[in-house]
Amino acid sequence: MPARCPLRFLPLLLGLLPLLGACAGIDQERHLAPFFTELSIAGGDREIEAFGGSLLVRRDHTSGETRYRALRPFFSDEVRSSTERFAWFLPPLGTYRRSPDEDVFQFLPIVRFAQQYPVGDHSTWSLLALPGIYWAKTNDGRVVRAWFPFGGIVEHFISFDRAEFVLFPLWARTRRAGRVTYHFLWPIFCITTGAGGRSWRVWPLVGVDRWVDRYERWFFLWPLLHWQREHLSSKTPEKAWLVWPFFGRRTRGSSSSWTALWPLFGYTENEQKGFWAWDGPWPLVVFQQPGESGQALRERVWPLYSRFEGDGLTSRYYLWPFYNVRREEYARVTKNTTYIFPFWHAWDKEDLDHGHSEWRKLFPLFRTYSSEHPDEDFYAFPALNPFYRLRFVDEHYAWMWELFAERRVADRVRQRSWLGLWRREKDRDEDRRSLSMLWARRDYSRRGRPVHETSILLGLIRWRRGPEGFAFLRPAFPGPGWPLERIPNSLPGKERSAR
Repeated sequence: MPARCPLRFLPLLLGLLPLLGACAGIDQERHLAPFFTELSIAGGDREIEAFGGSLLVRRDHTSGETRYRALRPFFSDEVRSSTERFAWFLPPLGTYRRSPDEDVFQFLPIVRFAQQYPVGDHSTWSLLALPGIYWAKTNDGRVVRAWFPFGGIVEHFISFDRAEFVLFPLWARTRRAGRVTYHFLWPIFCITTGAGGRSWRVWPLVGVDRWVDRYERWFFLWPLLHWQREHLSSKTPEKAWLVWPFFGRRTRGSSSSWTALWPLFGYTENEQKGFWAWDGPWPLVVFQQPGESGQALRERVWPLYSRFEGDGLTSRYYLWPFYNVRREEYARVTKNTTYIFPFWHAWDKEDLDHGHSEWRKLFPLFRTYSSEHPDEDFYAFPALNPFYRLRFVDEHYAWMWELFAERRVADRVRQRSWLGLWRREKDRDEDRRSLSMLWARRDYSRRGRPVHETSILLGLIRWRRGPEGFAFLRPAFPGPGWPLERIPNSLPGKERSAR
């Protein structure tokens, strides 16, 4: 078999030579979704998207600095300002937040690290990690350590000012609000001294927890017998006792209550204020009439019906949790919400400072959002997340299933289809639309007159219609080849708004 002559491919190579000088440069748009896309987005920033949207990089058009990067759904990192930054790791499990006062990294439930930068003081930090490791530096420069349950010291942790322990539950000492408590074989033995007086416990036989002029609480054969007094410094102290679970009673001034077969049945009333409440059997049936007490109104026959009115909120459930209607009224905000789980979620909010905003979601078809301040609108379909707006879901997961999404902020419009095959990036300067590898259109202005540019077939064929008439443009493979730098709009105001 005769060898093939390389000269046979010479015409093909010669035909490709013009294309070698017609490639799109690094400062030009390339739309090859779902493989790779680099665009000038509305507002002028530059965005790189690859692999259908899983890789995303956004750079500032003036400084060139990376403002946002993500490998979705695993990771994202956003630089919000020179002093603020926020990142997700396997959202919603891991986060990193940087602010002027504090840096916090956590990956639940494994580790949490926080470092604070108080003004004019020493920086502090704390580390909490599995298996029970605590390590921190206090504001006076000391370092405290703990490895639960073997031993250690912790400060300003949970509600304690300081806690020390050795082979917990064998021995521990805690400090809180001027009181020191020693624990031996926790929770069996404890002694408390310091502010408020002495308390002690031999659990489950007997114990007393007291604070002079505040409260005194006893138990005998826990949890069977309880007796306590509260608000001792007031003119109407509270007294209560309980023989668990059979019967208990509590009284204070004109208010009294009892419970039977705790927590199933209970009744409370205040004759002076007209307040009464009934639980039985809890939590299925609850009725509470506030009278003049200022407390909330409650009605519940679960799961058929419930009603709540209090603190500016009115809420009704029918066949909980499927149908809910609620109204919120605060100083300058009114919000009405209707929720039919999981299919329909809608609310309208009137804010005297920020105007009207609204939200609609018809699961799994679409979701919309509109706000007057900031001037913003959003639309997407389908909407496969059945829950309320969760930013980490919208940011890291929604791109997988949304066939189309549009966001408008003031005069900026951004559209994206599934995998980024269709893109539109419109602002006051330019309007750019592109269907990956097939067609692209760019509208802008030059010397006060509109210009329209078109690119087809990976940028191999491009033309312009403008003040100088019709003209072919140099190919820019693999196009569309529009410059990443947008041209400022030069149209008169009236004509510009018409665009």
